[in-house]
Amino acid sequence: MLDPAVFVELKASGNLPSPRGSALKVLDLCQRDNLTLPELIQAVQVDPAMVGRLLKMANSAAFGRPRPVVALTPEVLMSIGIQSVRQLVLAFSLVSGNRQGQCAEFDYEAFWSRSAATGVAMQLLGAATRVAPPPELFTVGLLANVGRLALSAIHPLAYGKLLHQSGGRFGTGLTGLEEHTFGYSHVEVAAAMMHDWGLPRLFCDAVLRHEHAEGDVSSRDSRVAQLVSCLHLASRLAELCFLQGDERRAGFQELLPLARALDIADGNLALLGDQMLSEWKDWGQLLEIAVREVTPFSTLDTPAQPAGEPVGEYRKLSVLVIDEDTAAAERLKQLLEAGGHQVNLARGGHDGLVEVLDQQPQLVCVDLCADRDRGLELIRTLRQTELGRSVYLMVLTRPDDDERLTMALEAGADDYLDKPVVPKLLDARLRAGRRMIREQQLLRLEQETLRRRLLELAITSQHAREAALTDVLTGLYNRRHAVDRLKQEWAEADRGMRPLAVLMLDIDYFKAVNDSHGHDAGDEALRQVADVLRAISRMSDVVCRYGGEEFLVIAPDTSLDGALQLAERMRSAVAQRKLALATQTVKLTISLGVAVKGDGIASAERLLKAADEALYRAKQYGRNRVEHAA
Repeated sequence: MLDPAVFVELKASGNLPSPRGSALKVLDLCQRDNLTLPELIQAVQVDPAMVGRLLKMANSAAFGRPRPVVALTPEVLMSIGIQSVRQLVLAFSLVSGNRQGQCAEFDYEAFWSRSAATGVAMQLLGAATRVAPPPELFTVGLLANVGRLALSAIHPLAYGKLLHQSGGRFGTGLTGLEEHTFGYSHVEVAAAMMHDWGLPRLFCDAVLRHEHAEGDVSSRDSRVAQLVSCLHLASRLAELCFLQGDERRAGFQELLPLARALDIADGNLALLGDQMLSEWKDWGQLLEIAVREVTPFSTLDTPAQPAGEPVGEYRKLSVLVIDEDTAAAERLKQLLEAGGHQVNLARGGHDGLVEVLDQQPQLVCVDLCADRDRGLELIRTLRQTELGRSVYLMVLTRPDDDERLTMALEAGADDYLDKPVVPKLLDARLRAGRRMIREQQLLRLEQETLRRRLLELAITSQHAREAALTDVLTGLYNRRHAVDRLKQEWAEADRGMRPLAVLMLDIDYFKAVNDSHGHDAGDEALRQVADVLRAISRMSDVVCRYGGEEFLVIAPDTSLDGALQLAERMRSAVAQRKLALATQTVKLTISLGVAVKGDGIASAERLLKAADEALYRAKQYGRNRVEHAA
């Protein structure tokens, strides 16, 4: 673990990656005891890209929604979880704000691409093992290697040399070089940063230990051990996305024992890997990072094709045999394993149902010979569950027992086999079963594609709504949004008995700029003044272009003294700024009027009018000054 004193020193350097922009307000809100969901939604919607990313998470397969959500609502946020929202916003902000740096040898794009793949893999593994909420696991995977980013920022030249020594590849070899050179490694820095950001201790411990994990979940009661194993496996899966050919195939085979230790069958790991590739592309688009074209994982464990079987149709299956006849079950298991399938056994009744839900096999063989009623009840119960509806069900019956077979098919069975099982007939039945399973997989992929397209439409719609409220020239909010937002802030200030201030400001002698330098120069002056206002304003302030050369700043939770100080900072910053217009530079000034909610101002409209009157006085008294409402 990193020495706390060393971390304090690293943090004091000001070079550690940190969240910024609108994310800071969201993070602050999530720590408040009196947070309301409408407040949180309002804070998130300032950043349309953030909205799209949260919607992507809400629509991920981990939540199993029957139809995609297209807007952030209190219900959607509650389903994700406030703690998960906070962690996701933190992660997304770090990605957006750290796409480049001073370390020439550090490939920032590849770093975030691999981190996104790890995050997606971690989320899917977490859903399969139920070790923690999927959104939080996405954040853990995405930030697991953020220590490398930190080291590239703190020691750009020295870390560049280490990357050169290691051939530019991340791995335990590079970790050893880090420890030898700096006295600490990237995992220690990452764990300390995540702890500083308020992530749970068990996540920080998993990040600290995951590189050297062997994938052995020795204690089923140890949640940290499972997290370590999941993160280790997720990192290795992500690494395979950047390998090719035999190296990638061999790497995948090495991961199979790690997956089995987490009760993930070989065939299911390949399917999980393919789902990771699909979602990795989606996250790449949302996070605006490059994602490679990668051959599906399901092709890496494909044995030789049986004669006469169509190419691409053969797949190993994960099979669960439910049979109270132990000897018969073992014989069937041997036949199935000879065909390359992953097979588990379970007794009938409740045990069989629990095993199906826990192992999530592709094919279930249910014996009806020993206890017909219990077998039929198991089939009916499975077909009533979401998972059970997607399982291929094969029943084992006695020859010529037409009544029992009919009841099984009516209960929901897909196919049958007579006992004792004939190997050739078993192979033929499995071939038909594989075709059905493959069709179900394709259908799920089509549904996921439709889900993604609907999400893209929702994000496009969100962008369109934001564009309608944004001034094209300056990128600030426009007058329409200013009026609506002021009403919202007034109502919240009224309910919470909190202060509220507005600043109305105007560029002095702006007409002279247009007349002397042209309208293009006037537009550039507006953009640069807007940049100054945006830089000086606080996270809670709402800066808008009100019209022409007029701007409006809404300052929640701000008293008169605070508003006057903010206005003076803005006035001074603009006056000191040399604006580059065409081939020359000019200096401009602004006049500001300040008004606060209080006696004599009983509405948002009156507050706006009071600020406008104060602005008029500032211009009357000589411009380049601040006046407040009487």
